[in-house]
Amino acid sequence: MEVKVADHEDFKKKVEIKVPYEELSDKINAKFQQYKKTIQLEGFRKGKVPLNLIKKVYGKQIEAEAIEDAIPEVLQKAIDQEKIKYFDIESVKDVNFNEENGLTFNAIVRVEPEIELTKYKGLKFEKRVYQVSDAEVEEALENLREQYATMDNVEDEAKEGHFIVADLQKTDESGHPLIGEKYDNRYLQLRTKEDDDEVTEQLLGIKPGETRQIKVQAPENAEGEADFDYFSVTVKEIKEKKLPELDDEFAKDVGEESLESLTKKVREQLEKQAADNDNNHFEEIVIDKLVKENPFELPDFIVDSYVDDVAKEIKSRNPQEGSEEDIKKEIRSEAIRNLRWWMIRDKISEMEDLKVEDKEIDDHIEEIAKKAGREAPKIRREYRTDKMRRQLRQELLHKKVIDAIINNSKVVEKIVTLEDLRKQAEIAETIAAD
Repeated sequence: MEVKVADHEDFKKKVEIKVPYEELSDKINAKFQQYKKTIQLEGFRKGKVPLNLIKKVYGKQIEAEAIEDAIPEVLQKAIDQEKIKYFDIESVKDVNFNEENGLTFNAIVRVEPEIELTKYKGLKFEKRVYQVSDAEVEEALENLREQYATMDNVEDEAKEGHFIVADLQKTDESGHPLIGEKYDNRYLQLRTKEDDDEVTEQLLGIKPGETRQIKVQAPENAEGEADFDYFSVTVKEIKEKKLPELDDEFAKDVGEESLESLTKKVREQLEKQAADNDNNHFEEIVIDKLVKENPFELPDFIVDSYVDDVAKEIKSRNPQEGSEEDIKKEIRSEAIRNLRWWMIRDKISEMEDLKVEDKEIDDHIEEIAKKAGREAPKIRREYRTDKMRRQLRQELLHKKVIDAIINNSKVVEKIVTLEDLRKQAEIAETIAAD
């Protein structure tokens, strides 16, 4: 097979291909054998028509079909041979075939941009390192106590912090019930006075079995005037949340030997979460830097195709999301950033000879399966499909490229606290508002 490649237009190449007849003869003969099994002519039973007669009657049509079937395979082989990074095939033209000259045709392929990376080594980065505070550990322990809280019945009157189980009947202002507006066994929490909760103020002191009429502010009406809803509240039960004492006994109840070991475990979990968040945050910084430092033109046909696919997927998952056109506008900027990064990533992997071996994928699948516990067999089945293996290969390659960039860069760590992040969020919110 002879292949010539030439630039055609922006992001397009013309591929001229010539294939000798000998290289196609097996495919042509196979196509004749395929038809020999089904063709039926007068005087011959099905499958018994002589091959020379089939060639005489149907030769041109069958030969043309064999060539038509062969063209995609031949073109793909030529593209692979010339190592063309193509996006799609725009057209196939000037197809000619005969026994003397074989097969010749031209193809126009749309290609990915050729990237010249100038800055991916020797970069400088600042990495956030979040410092977990004692207050956050204490808050996590309090949340754990909340998870193990019990709800005890209260026979006396309702106080701040109590929970009321009540039947609610919506009424008019005079107290007459509205049909179809009864709600049984609803939980209401009486909040503290500092919360300025109008329901709490009206239900403090109520007892089991007692009924009270309350009013709550409703949303503004069409004229913009505030209105009220009225309810008859009949209390069935009053409950009080009881938190377990934070001591060694509680630690044992949640699977630890002592309060000290529980506190240590909680801190370790928070620190791991913080480290994972820091790494993800840093990875985005690295990607943004690479995209910014290595600009290149991205053809619209690649962007449009990707944006169309993502918008369709979002719309199929969330039909209420809005029109596809609105979704496309919203995601286009991020889509361009992602496409640029993927191309830069692939270029770096090529330049640094970074590859993902099959064994690495198998090992990663086993790692995921072990963490899944009883779901391990199901996980193994799912991840052994070609689609999932391709996805895992890309994820592992992504990590290798990120690691290669970081290992060839200068990284300065900066300790940050929760207060620092809150201040940053406030500044960002102020800038967004302006």
